[in-house]
This record gives sequence, C-alpha cells and structure tokens, in this order.
Amino acid sequence: MKQKDTNSKQRILEAALKEFSSHGYSGARMETIAQKANINKAMIFYYYSSKNNLYQEVLRTALVKIFIPVSKVIAEAVDPESFIEKTAGFYVSFFTENQDFIHMVAFDLVQNPENLSRVLSAFFKNNFAKGPGLIKKKIVSWYEEGFISESDPVHFMLNIVSLSLLSFLGRPIIGSIFQMNLDEKKFIRQRRKSVINVLKKGMLR
Repeated sequence: MKQKDTNSKQRILEAALKEFSSHGYSGARMETIAQKANINKAMIFYYYSSKNNLYQEVLRTALVKIFIPVSKVIAEAVDPESFIEKTAGFYVSFFTENQDFIHMVAFDLVQNPENLSRVLSAFFKNNFAKGPGLIKKKIVSWYEEGFISESDPVHFMLNIVSLSLLSFLGRPIIGSIFQMNLDEKKFIRQRRKSVINVLKKGMLR
C-alpha cells in the first residue's frame, strides 16, 4: 500500500473514532469524519465502502491493540499471580489511554448491542479463535490445582476487566465525593497497584 494511502486511512480511522465515540454509530456523520480527516468524503467510501464497514474497522483496530498484548500474556502465563499482575496492569493503562474507544463501545451497548456482538464474534473467530479456549483451560487448571479461588473463567476475567475499566470511569466520581482534584497520572499509577493487590488477595489461594 502506498504511503499516501496509509496516511489517509490512518487519518480517517482516527477521525472516525472521535466521531463514533462522541455520537455513537447512529449519530456519527460521514461528512464530519471527512472534514476532521481533511479528506474527500468519496475517499472514505473508496476505502471502506460503507459507514458500517468503517465502524467495524475502527472497532477491529482497537481490539487488535487490546488482544495482541493480552494473547501474548495468556500464552506466556505460567502462574495466576503473574497473569493477574500483567493483565490488570495492561487493562488499567489501556482503558485510561484509549477513552474514545470505551465511549464508542458504551454508545453501542446502549443503542445497538446486537451490532457490537456481531463485530466481536467475527473478530474473535477470525483473529483469536484459540485465545479464549486457552485461557479457559489455564483458569480451570489453576483452580483444580488449588492456586485460585474462582473456578469460573468468565468471572475470573470479568473481575480483572471490570476493576480495570472502573479505574478511569471512577476517578472524577471519587474526586467529587471527596472534593479532591486527583492527578490522573498519579491516580492511575496508584490504582494499578491497588487493583492488582485486590485481585491477588481475592482470587489467589
């Protein structure tokens, strides 16, 4: 692919992420994306054919950023303690640094959850078909060997993801409750340690 095409597609994806995160799939406008990307609207359709294809590519690009590192952690994990430390640390950082992606997903969870489910199902089938099975196998094995207290792989991973996700969502709420201006970098650094500590004490035997 030519460098010009690569740069154009990157600008489109970045502009689309901003638009989808601000207005959701239904409210996003291709004209606005074209303006923000400084590109002709016709070029967006040339590269992606439709709004839905563009949306799916934006989501797929973000998912790759998440699951390539996580898949590596899963493959290399030899014990639940190191797995919790690495995955929780990664998720806290990722969710904090990629808030537009979280907003985009949140919009679709409310407005069009079926569409999000279709994209996620296709993504895992085409990119990480073996990943979920591998982590399920490891979690079940760790439980049977007496290393962890949570036997269900779904809840094991949900505990990690939910605590990590709330790290950036909860900062302004907690800051308001305690009337404190919480420095983001310091808060996330401390939050990463706290999440890992809670998970290890709650799920490790």
